[in-house]
Amino acid sequence: MVKVQFDFSGTTSVVTGGASGIGLAIAETIVRAGGSVVISASRNADKTRSALDRLRAAAPASWAHAISCEIGKEESVADFFSEAIRGAGNIRHVVHSAGISPNTEFFEQTQKEWDTVLNANLTGTFLVLKYAGLMMSRNPVVDEWRGKVVLVTSSNGVNAYDPVSAHYDASKAGANLLMRNAAQKLALSRICVNALAPGWIQTAMNDTLPDDVRASESAKIWMGRWGTPEEMGQCVAHLLTMPYLVGQVLMPDGGYR
Repeated sequence: MVKVQFDFSGTTSVVTGGASGIGLAIAETIVRAGGSVVISASRNADKTRSALDRLRAAAPASWAHAISCEIGKEESVADFFSEAIRGAGNIRHVVHSAGISPNTEFFEQTQKEWDTVLNANLTGTFLVLKYAGLMMSRNPVVDEWRGKVVLVTSSNGVNAYDPVSAHYDASKAGANLLMRNAAQKLALSRICVNALAPGWIQTAMNDTLPDDVRASESAKIWMGRWGTPEEMGQCVAHLLTMPYLVGQVLMPDGGYR
C-alpha cells in the first residue's frame, strides 16, 4: 500500500466510532500525522481502553481521549461535543464513523429493527452534523474553512447490496443525501462537509459474511481484493486536506461492478 504523508499537527479531531474498525484506523492515521483525537467510547470498556492504548502507542506525543456518546440520542450527542470542546478546545475536524449493520432476511426485518438501524445510522448522522456545525461555527477561519466534516457512509447507499441489508442500505443512502443538504447549509458558515462511501473492507463487521457470499462479492471487485481500514484512514485524511472539494461522495470500493 502506498502511504502518503499528512500533517495534522496542532489540530484536534473528533472521530465517532473510533474505538474499532474503520473509525479506529482513521483516528490512528490522524495521530500518526501529529494530530490529537477525541473518540466516542464503545459500550465495551475493554475495547475503548484497547483503542486508546493503540492510539497512544502509535503516537506518544499526540493526545487521545474517549467520551461516551449514544449517537441516536440528541442530548447525548450535544453533551459529547460540549465535553470534547471543554477537553480539547478548538475542534478542527469531525469524522462520523459510528453505525450498525445487522443482516436480516427482508421479511423478517421488524419495525423495531428498522427503527433501530435508521436511528443509529441516519438520525445519528443528522445529530452529529447539527452539533458539529454549531460547534465549528465558532472556530476561526483557517485556509478558507472553520472546520471539515467527513461522514463515513457506504457504497451500499449508492448501489445497494442485498435485501438482507435493506434498512442499512436505506440509512446510508439517506446519509449520502443528507450530506449534500448539510454541505450546502454549513458551507455558508465556512464548514466543509464530504462523505466517504467505502466498498468491502476487512473489518469485524464483515467477519460473519458467509464464505460463498464473500467469494461472489470478491469476484466483482476489479482490484481483486477487499480494502483495509488503514486505506480508509488515508482516504479520510485526503478528504480532510483536499482543497476545493465540498458536498461530494468519495467511493473507494476497489472498482466494483
